[in-house]
Amino acid sequence: MIIPVTTVDIQTLGSFKISSAGKPVALEWPDETIKVFFCSLLSPLDLYFTWDRICRAILGVPETRSSRCQIEETFIRPLNRFLMKELGFNPLIAGKENLRIDQKRIHLDAIEFHRAAIEGLNLMSLDNHVDALEKFNSANSLYAGCYLPGMHGKIIENTRHELESLYKTAVKDGMRQSRSTSLPHGKSTLRP
Repeated sequence: MIIPVTTVDIQTLGSFKISSAGKPVALEWPDETIKVFFCSLLSPLDLYFTWDRICRAILGVPETRSSRCQIEETFIRPLNRFLMKELGFNPLIAGKENLRIDQKRIHLDAIEFHRAAIEGLNLMSLDNHVDALEKFNSANSLYAGCYLPGMHGKIIENTRHELESLYKTAVKDGMRQSRSTSLPHGKSTLRP
């Protein structure tokens, strides 16, 4: 018997929501620090986080045997239990060198936004303004607001700043430039 794979949708742009099969899940977190820890691992700017970076960002100290044990006891174990209960699986992968979220069963809006914006920039640099505009339009439609609004934490705040900057400088400016370059005879449809 084949067990169907459930994909979890996580919205981080404009608000924070987790849903599975269209239904909201993970509405009541064990505590705010575990929620912030999980959300820190959702950053589309990093595919994985070294133990040292997590220890420095969460505890404010470099990785040692003691600080790593503290992260495991205080955050990872309670988070694993919570995610198993709420999602039916644990997307957190804790390896010897790093931590990461298993992207195979998670659909994350911020990753799609980031990917579309970067692809748009790459296409624009190749003078493929029509396809670049398509990617920028996709990124623009995904950007529903700032990343994890109201949430604090070093990694979250850095990601928020980087994604806002990417949206303003790459997507908005890229859309404007791609539109004006891709129109025949240099005509622009932009309104003053």
